[in-house]
Amino acid sequence: MSETEQLIWSFFQMGYLISAMSFIGTIIAIWLALRVANMTRENSESNIVTKLLSTGFGLCVVAGSWIQFTLATVPWRNASEAITDFGIDNMSNPENAQGFIDYVGNIDGSAMPTPLGMAFLIIVLLMILGLIWGPKNN
Repeated sequence: MSETEQLIWSFFQMGYLISAMSFIGTIIAIWLALRVANMTRENSESNIVTKLLSTGFGLCVVAGSWIQFTLATVPWRNASEAITDFGIDNMSNPENAQGFIDYVGNIDGSAMPTPLGMAFLIIVLLMILGLIWGPKNN
């Protein structure tokens, strides 16, 4: 394995670890936003200002999560582009390198998370808004 190939895979792994740590932070932030929404709903003294602030917090968390989910694709695209630039035939295992490129697909930049990530964040947003603004059945 050449030094260039080792660097490609090392950078991919570092980016992957950074994305994993960011995902953990994102999940904690989502949990906090859902908790704030639930406490806003349960508090009998919640007024329109409290609901608007809770909604704003939830929207900020979902928007930040959207950005993080988008950035999580960067190590994959960067590694795919680096392999392509280096040359598949120059890799120690060209079949696996080609399989990686085929799996990643398009190496153009993306401004959106994967479809599953989008569905997840839309569901989270609906849960937050439903908790804050939905009718109470007491």
